[in-house]
Amino acid sequence: MMSAIVSICLPTLNSIRFLAERIESIRNQSFTDWELIAVDSHSDDGTLTVLERFAAEDGRVRVIQAPRDGIYPNFNRGIQQATGQFIYVATSDDTMAHNCLEKMVEALVENPDCDLAHCLMRVIDEKGGLGPDWWSGSSLFAKSSGDFVNSRHKRLAPLDGILSFLGDSIYSSVTQLLIRRCLFERIGYYSSAWGSLGDFHWNLRAGLFATTVHVPDTWGGWRVHPSQATASAQIGSRAHQAKIDSMIDDVMLHLDCYGDDQNCGEIIRGLSNRCEKLRRHLRGHAHCTTPSARRIFLIQQVLLGSRHARDHIASMLPRRTRWPEAIPREVRSWLGDNALVPLC
Repeated sequence: MMSAIVSICLPTLNSIRFLAERIESIRNQSFTDWELIAVDSHSDDGTLTVLERFAAEDGRVRVIQAPRDGIYPNFNRGIQQATGQFIYVATSDDTMAHNCLEKMVEALVENPDCDLAHCLMRVIDEKGGLGPDWWSGSSLFAKSSGDFVNSRHKRLAPLDGILSFLGDSIYSSVTQLLIRRCLFERIGYYSSAWGSLGDFHWNLRAGLFATTVHVPDTWGGWRVHPSQATASAQIGSRAHQAKIDSMIDDVMLHLDCYGDDQNCGEIIRGLSNRCEKLRRHLRGHAHCTTPSARRIFLIQQVLLGSRHARDHIASMLPRRTRWPEAIPREVRSWLGDNALVPLC
């Protein structure tokens, strides 16, 4: 098999329910210089038969069998087998626009300083219909982008990593990313130590050390259904927040392993400390269950000398963007006016 430009990594385990739709989304790509590495964990529902039939029909497809040790090891096995310059992880229950690879390959070729291409997200339901569009208004990426969310732009490192210190992933779904393969050599592969939240750990590392080009004229799909890997993550719970904090601490502990610029490391550490205080303030406020409890919390924090509490109260004045909605753009401002670079 000759090397392709894009290596598509497809991890599967009993994925028969949505596999046909995923395969069609790959077959129908307008960009055709791809290889597919399907890593199956000994499925027993017919998934393997479908994959082997696909491989028999298309010489660009390889099927590998692997142990049932989690989705992230299978991400890594596919990436390690890849020959392409770019990596796309095609989760088996999701889909993508027909021009997704074409648009993102084009963006990375035109911007060699970028190691990530990122596109819009489209939520789909179990039957493939459109789900609620929370991403374009509520995602950390959209909140930090403002008017840039619908225009092509670069996001200079370490912006996206610093934003992740707020406690949410800047890249909502792996289906939104095309990754330059050499980035894995710089920052490492996905970790399975964090369960279904392991993509946050990798996204944080990537955001700190990779400049990203945003491609708003295509999309990757994220299917919402009860059996998906993140359904049991209890997003927003104290246990979830504790795991996020542990992942941030782990990345900061090993920061020198991902980059050798000492000055950059010191900048990241300083901004991480600022974000930690902000993150804890926002969580404390969010854990108050009534308006009166939130008011009391803010007053108490002001009396304790909290600048964040004073700024939070000030955001309630007329013609101000209220917290927490305003926070991502405030954090973006810490890196100066050139953190986002518009592209023609």
